[in-house]
Amino acid sequence: MIVSVNYEDSLQLSIRKAYEVSLQWLKNQHKAKIKKVIEPTFIEAKQGTMMTNTGHDPNWKKRIRINFYDLGGVKTLVRIEASPIARNIFRVEKLKHSWFEGLFSHLFSLLHTVETPLTQQFQPKFDHKIHHCPNCGKKIDEYTKICPMCGIDIN
Repeated sequence: MIVSVNYEDSLQLSIRKAYEVSLQWLKNQHKAKIKKVIEPTFIEAKQGTMMTNTGHDPNWKKRIRINFYDLGGVKTLVRIEASPIARNIFRVEKLKHSWFEGLFSHLFSLLHTVETPLTQQFQPKFDHKIHHCPNCGKKIDEYTKICPMCGIDIN
């Protein structure tokens, strides 16, 4: 029986950033070896050990494939697939659950922490002119009324 665990999620993140975070995450996994990389759309790795024999240990040796799809701008679809390398797997549902709860949730929670909030993406950028305080000489914004460094009234 071929066992494969898949998960995908779309993120408010550039494809390059999603790729870099995922690659770094994989490099930090115990016993992970990067096998193939197509920058920035695909990563394949092997991870785990063959010492467990129950088929439900999250560290069971597996092949991990991560695909990245640019959905335009700063939106990326990340699809991850894990499949065991061994042929004799016991308790398949427990294996799938432990990989989903351990492997996938860890990666996607990490990706969500670096995700760009929508409110930050579309905020207009204003060009503020930088001035200097006439008293202390520190840099201040053009709209500053009282210098935050020395407390002098700028008006």
